[in-house]
Amino acid sequence: MRSRRLLGAIESAIPLKGTTSREVGAGVGGFTITLLRHGVDRASIVDAVPAYVSAARRMADEFGVAGQLDIELADYVVRAADLPDVDLVVMDRVVCCYPAWPDLLAAAAADARRVIALTYPRDAAWVRFGIGAINLLQRIRRQPFRVFVHPPAEMQRFLTDRGFRTAVAGHRGAWEVLIAVRA
Repeated sequence: MRSRRLLGAIESAIPLKGTTSREVGAGVGGFTITLLRHGVDRASIVDAVPAYVSAARRMADEFGVAGQLDIELADYVVRAADLPDVDLVVMDRVVCCYPAWPDLLAAAAADARRVIALTYPRDAAWVRFGIGAINLLQRIRRQPFRVFVHPPAEMQRFLTDRGFRTAVAGHRGAWEVLIAVRA
């Protein structure tokens, strides 16, 4: 499972006990709740979808972590400069949903004191074909949302230029897991 591989890669890069984390585009917050259960002291979620933010608040209450979790409805790129730095920034299947990946990664690089963990679509012909099909369906349905396959090598170089050592931590299906540790 992709999320287990991501969690394992994060735990290999940083001891979670006593850390702070921020998940961007967290959806209902399941991964952030898992991080809290694995030792993260305090976490935050920034998501731009109102329904996900509401669901994340309900899940935080249900799992008893509401006191450790801040949840905000916002575009992370717009809001990041006003948020406190954290040890770990997680972007699981988020980069592919944002057209301006440099803006997103720049915000994360400025925000993360120690580690950025992200998953994104692999740069493979079959993945590009599948995403092209998804985008075609979106056009046919007259939906504005699009999915992107951004260049992994450029994203890694971008983070390296901002003081991180990057390492691909594996693949799961169409997804690549990348861990960037501040050098």
